[in-house]
Formats: sequence, structure tokens, C-alpha cells
Amino acid sequence: MADIISNVFNENDEFRALILSDKECAEELQYQEVLAASLEIFHLHMSSTQIEESPESSQGFCDICMETKVTYEMFKLENCSDHSFCTDCIAQYIQSMIQDHIFSVTCPGLKCCATIEPVSCKSIIPENVFEKWEGGLSESALLDCEKFYCPYKDCSELLIYDHDQDIIECVCPVCHRQFCAACGVPWHTGLDCDKFQNDEKNREDDLKVEELASSSKWMKCPHCKRIVQKADGCIHITCWCGSQFCYICGATWSESHWSCQISE
Repeated sequence: MADIISNVFNENDEFRALILSDKECAEELQYQEVLAASLEIFHLHMSSTQIEESPESSQGFCDICMETKVTYEMFKLENCSDHSFCTDCIAQYIQSMIQDHIFSVTCPGLKCCATIEPVSCKSIIPENVFEKWEGGLSESALLDCEKFYCPYKDCSELLIYDHDQDIIECVCPVCHRQFCAACGVPWHTGLDCDKFQNDEKNREDDLKVEELASSSKWMKCPHCKRIVQKADGCIHITCWCGSQFCYICGATWSESHWSCQISE
């Protein structure tokens, strides 16, 4: 009998232990649910905090005007991640460069060589500036020996040299006037290129001598127009052509010209 009673108590103890274990599991499960709910609330709170702070984090600093701008006012350079600029500043910078005929535009950041492509800026600059920019880049890509300009100043159209043809006499396709491509001047009627270029060189040399004579106050013979320089002596000059003249006033020599010496 005692053994039966003992067995019953032992079984009840095991049952109680089983009940306690289930209760503890339930409490543990409830704790996990509460913890998960707390974590979800925490994440929701952090997300709302980030949303509230996002306007500050979406601002940028322009390295040109030195002002803080919101994201939509900033311009992103495709080839440079080290510098940032607002749209207004970068647009004005590009227009200034193109106006100065600088078509290879680089990032305005200090010592930055990143290239700015016209296509990436098409939406922020005037159409005429964009066209001039692209045209300037295309022109710069040509070798100097492959291009020349119409010599007429009121035209100056860019023309391309065709290596397959020996171009000398040609007509500008824009102003329709004739010029010499070899000499780069309006057509020299009646003269070949060698003769024209020699005459031009002589004219340039004569012009230089004329300028030197004027600045040095040299005189010209009134008869043969040869320039005469008086190193020393009197004002009575006898030219190589035999003509005599006054070095002071340039007139034909007479005794009255001694007065010029006195006035000198």
C-alpha cells in the first residue's frame, strides 16, 4: 500500500513539473512577443526620426557661392565627385568660359581637371551657348593644318582643308568671294603666290623702315624719296640722286635754309 501511495505522489510531482514547464514556456513565449513588439515600435520611432531629419541631410554646399542649398538646387558633375556646385553657379561659370572661347571646360574646383561634357549641362544653359560650346569643341578637334578661315573680315567663315586636293584659288561658300587659300588673302589677280608673297614681304619691310624713320625723325629726299639719316654735319644734304635739300624742313636747298639751322 505504501508503495502505491508513493508511486501516486511521484506521478503527481512529475505532472506538476510538466505543468510548471508548460507555464514557463508560455511565459517565455509571451516575453518574446512583448520583446518583438518593442523592437517594432523602436524601429518605427527611428524611421520617423530619420524622416524628420532628412531635410537637413538633403542639403548641399556650393563651392562657388559658398552657400548651403537644398538638393534640387544642386548640380551633380558626372566626372567629379569631389566638388559640388549649385545649378545657378555652374551655369554662369560655363557661360563665362564659352564667352571667353574656352571650350574645354573643366570642373571649377581648385586644381581639378575633371572635364564637363556639354550634353550633361544642356538643360541648364541657353541653347545658343550649348551650340557654340559643341561647335568650339568640334573646331578644336581639327588639326591646325586642316582648317583655315575666309580672309574677308566681315565673313571669317571656318573652312576645312582637303588634303586630297591642292587648293589655291577658291570661293568662300558663305560670302561667295574669291580668295587664295595658299596665301590666306583675297585673290591676288595677275600675281602668282611667290610673286605676291615677295611683294608682301617687301611691303612689310618698307613699312617697318617707315615706322623707324618716323620715330627717329629721319628725312626723305624730295626728289627720289630715299630716306636719309644725318649722323653729323650741317643741315645741307646732297642725296645720292644729286638732289640737294634741307634736313630740317625737307625742302629744296637754298641759302635761306641756314635759318633752319639757327632755329634748330
